[in-house]
Amino acid sequence: MGIMRPAAAGTAALALLLLPSGGIACAASPPQPPTPLPVGARLSASPGDRLTFTAPPGLSGMNGKWVVSTIFVQHGTLRMDDPVTTAVATVACDTPPGVYPVETNMPEGPAKGVKGNAWATVEVADLDEAERAACPAKVAALPPERLEERWPADASWPRSPWDVRTFRPGARVTPTAAAQGYDEHLISPGFTDEPVMRGTKAVVTATATIRCDAEPGLYEVRWLGRDEVWARYRVAGTGTESGGPCQDGAVGRTAERAVERDAGRTPWLAGAAVAVLGLAGATAYAGTRRRRRERLPR
Repeated sequence: MGIMRPAAAGTAALALLLLPSGGIACAASPPQPPTPLPVGARLSASPGDRLTFTAPPGLSGMNGKWVVSTIFVQHGTLRMDDPVTTAVATVACDTPPGVYPVETNMPEGPAKGVKGNAWATVEVADLDEAERAACPAKVAALPPERLEERWPADASWPRSPWDVRTFRPGARVTPTAAAQGYDEHLISPGFTDEPVMRGTKAVVTATATIRCDAEPGLYEVRWLGRDEVWARYRVAGTGTESGGPCQDGAVGRTAERAVERDAGRTPWLAGAAVAVLGLAGATAYAGTRRRRRERLPR
């Protein structure tokens, strides 16, 4: 090994300083899910801050519950973001300094006077006059809350009205409902028809097909005759990624009927062809015998 000259040594040292800590470049690690907020935790915030509440593991039935407090501009809603359930809420600009409780409650709970379950407390700091004057603009600049939920891929769909899965044109999907909608129709502008929910009293399912001409975007699903949105899904792509043209349910049924019609027609056509060939053969044979008799001496 040769001896490193001072100039070369300086260059090597500079290169090491420019490398990330550890001396080697590494790929960015995937983002980690938020840390769950245990029951009894205390948070610190200022007016205008947006807080994120992540449900502790092991608590079932948290999805869809409200996170409520007198300091919030609007209640938060716990939504699935696999593998955790989170809610966001913003501290109102006119909140005086102090410590305030945060509870979870069912959506209809506050309206019916149902007491919520204590979860955490928030210690709100005071603001000076300039900060309080700038607070409304700070709140207005916050990004809109993400409403779409991300459930595990193996979970039945939909688990909530905002359980948005992504389907391609021509895909067959299985809407599933618990203890409702037996023998009822579902309607959606992205479906080829109105699938009927059937099954047991506990669980009903249907098979729906995404239209081949469905444009990419967000679609809603409703029960026939009802106004509220029951489910949402997103259409992406063109349906040709599998290597063949998209074929939705309407096209498939037309093709099936054509095959059945041709299959029913084939035996008749084959029989007619045989009869025609047989008649032609018999006529030719009769003509040949007649010519032979005419040539024989009398």
